Amino acid sequence: MTSETGKIFPQSVHGRYRSIKNRVNYLLLAIYFFGSWIRWDRGIGLPNQAIMIDLPARKGYFFGLQIWTDEIYYITIILILSAIILFVFTTLYGRLWCGYTCPQTVFTDLFIKIEIFFQGDRNNRIRFNESSLTKEKFIKKSSTYLTWLSLAFIFAFSWVAYFQDIFDLAINIVNFNLTFSTKIWLFSLTFTTYIFAGLLREKVCIHMCPYGRFQSAMIENDTKLVTYNHYRGDPRGKQVEQKSGDCIDCFRCVLVCPTGIDIRDGLQMECIGCGLCVDACNEVMEKVGKEKNLILYTSLNALKNGLVDEKIIKKIFKVKNLFYAAIFFVFSIFTINSLINKSDISISLIKERAPLFTMTPNGQIRNTFTLKIQNKSVKFRKLMVYVEELEPHEIRIQSETKCFEKKCLIDLESEAEDRFRIFIWSNSDSLHEKSFNLILQDTENGKIYKERNLFVFN
Repeated sequence: MTSETGKIFPQSVHGRYRSIKNRVNYLLLAIYFFGSWIRWDRGIGLPNQAIMIDLPARKGYFFGLQIWTDEIYYITIILILSAIILFVFTTLYGRLWCGYTCPQTVFTDLFIKIEIFFQGDRNNRIRFNESSLTKEKFIKKSSTYLTWLSLAFIFAFSWVAYFQDIFDLAINIVNFNLTFSTKIWLFSLTFTTYIFAGLLREKVCIHMCPYGRFQSAMIENDTKLVTYNHYRGDPRGKQVEQKSGDCIDCFRCVLVCPTGIDIRDGLQMECIGCGLCVDACNEVMEKVGKEKNLILYTSLNALKNGLVDEKIIKKIFKVKNLFYAAIFFVFSIFTINSLINKSDISISLIKERAPLFTMTPNGQIRNTFTLKIQNKSVKFRKLMVYVEELEPHEIRIQSETKCFEKKCLIDLESEAEDRFRIFIWSNSDSLHEKSFNLILQDTENGKIYKERNLFVFN
């Protein structure tokens, strides 16, 4: 329900789902605001922030895990898994994401709490909004907006801190020594957070977010949603009217709704599934001495069957849910296995094509290759390089140290990239080409890295 100006002022409510929402909000806000403060020692010259995306170095850090630009597919996989989880939860429980974990919902809820702190509950806020300017209104409105702006800046600061060290960022802000891009990000994020969470609020969910519009393609009659039991509640009316329905038409469910809808009108795109109307209705039912859960989380099929849920096992093992689960399982196993066995050395062996081969005076064939090595670990590496599956042969490696031994040692600094020219000689025979393995063996732990290529004879 809105005020005369059309702005929604949700009323405060207490209850089970309000408590759950508070706990989830505090947990998510704590992770977001304090995640960038966690330290992780990676050695001298490397970022010691546990969670960080280092754009200049083109690397992402997550505690002991590092993601490089050539491993960006991990981000794609994570996004796919997140989408699958969202689809599954929407199929089973509707818009739980919107009601409890969406950043817009979380920050809007926090901004409303600040507004309530300074201006009071719903009726006082409506009065301030519609009355002429007074000293009291000016002080309370100004306090609200300044606190919103401060919180929006803290949000922007916390976001930027995931892309550069938070201590360096804080020092640069104090010393007014920010780069142009940092200033743009801080200003734009502060401004958009203030507008979206403080002023637009539910309009973002109703008019800007696409999720509410395509959720109808994922929900079904067995999906648990916030639902009004019209079988029990209707016909509505005050108790003095001797109506048979339990709904006393108090509109409390409408007053507490953050998007201002009447849940009694059925499923609506604007409903974010937060369950606050359930708490509000239960408070009223308890006061009038009626059974709770006139509004509750249930499915349409369960509602038609006298609020007796179908067996959960039957609901879960539907073709669509099994399909979602299979995709999620396959991608999860692939991702976990790939991360566990992720190589900390990336090698690329490129054959020079001009010329493809060279005939030496002693009758041998020489091929030339360029070896690119990237050390993705934070440790210094010493690698021994040699060739397999090409006999007889000789190998020479040209580097800054001019190594011309059959087996050469290559030094790689932590998180360093280097390239070397490799010359391989072999006796001429009737073959046009032959596959071989270039082996890089870590002298410390014996771990072997291979790169396959072709040796061309003629």
